[in-house]
Amino acid sequence: MKLDTSRRLGDIMTDVMRDDGTAKMLLEKKAESLWGSVVGPTVLRATSSVRVHDGVMFVGLNSSVVRNELIHLKGIILNAINKAVGQDSVKDIVFR
Repeated sequence: MKLDTSRRLGDIMTDVMRDDGTAKMLLEKKAESLWGSVVGPTVLRATSSVRVHDGVMFVGLNSSVVRNELIHLKGIILNAINKAVGQDSVKDIVFR
C-alpha cells in the first residue's frame, strides 16, 4: 500500500505562514490598508499614521476634535475593521 504524502501547495503555505507569524503580519497590514475605507475620507484626511502591532492599531490624528469623536466610536470602528479584514486581528485601537 502506498502512503499519500502529497499536499496542496496552498495548505503547505498556510502552515508555513502560521508557524513563522507571516499570516499575522499580513492581517495587520491588511487592517492598516483598510483604515481609510472603514472610517471614510473626512477621518482619513485627519489621520497622520496607522500602524498595527500585536493586535493593537495605533492611529495618529492631526485633530483633537476628531480624536475625541473616534474615542466614542472606538467599538464600532474596531468591529468594522475586523469585519473588513475577515478576522478578529485587531484587539484594540489607540488614538494619538
